[in-house]
Amino acid sequence: MSSSSFSQIRSQALNSETQTEALLSKYSQISSQLSQSLEPSPEENTIKQQIKDILIKRETLLQKLNRISESSTQELSTSKIQQIQRHLQNLKDNEKTFNKIDQIIKEERDRNNLLFSVQSDISNHKRRNNPTENEEINQDSYILEESQRSDNLNSIANRLLQGAYQTRDELINQRNLLSNSNLNIMNNLQSIPGLNVLISKINSRKKRDTLILAVVIAVCILLLFFV
Repeated sequence: MSSSSFSQIRSQALNSETQTEALLSKYSQISSQLSQSLEPSPEENTIKQQIKDILIKRETLLQKLNRISESSTQELSTSKIQQIQRHLQNLKDNEKTFNKIDQIIKEERDRNNLLFSVQSDISNHKRRNNPTENEEINQDSYILEESQRSDNLNSIANRLLQGAYQTRDELINQRNLLSNSNLNIMNNLQSIPGLNVLISKINSRKKRDTLILAVVIAVCILLLFFV
């Protein structure tokens, strides 16, 4: 039953990896077609959210595979252990690729926003210095331009916050992976016959040496007082 469950979940993991590669390819195409884009398109937001969702799904599938391997009454074959490690490495590689593409898109869009802001400032400066054109300025158009600039600044701040949240989530994920690794190591160590006895002897010897050292120091201090 455990082997059957392992195969089913691994099949889901393989399908998810294929879907991730396809979504990353689409997301990469968006990064090369930004041009003068100042705000994310609905398609971009959809693909980005799909990538985040499928990465979370793959992490959940890996956790299931690890639980099956830990609860299995029989020792897992080397090939299955290697399969789990390969899925984990693929997940890390896809996460790095996604973050890299996302960073490229952010930097390009920030550059476009900066260019738009500079062009807008230059245009406003020319209008202020030309009384004839200044009289022809439409007040509603000026308000819309200022509103656009404000929205652009807010958008940049939001993207910086999103980057901070993503960094925090990545650190949390790494901490969880390290915790799982430590737990697996401890379980493997406990399964080795006689290892616990050896560790207990080492700890007892350390305590004994510490006690002896404390007695020697106490005797030396007493001798210093009475001699």
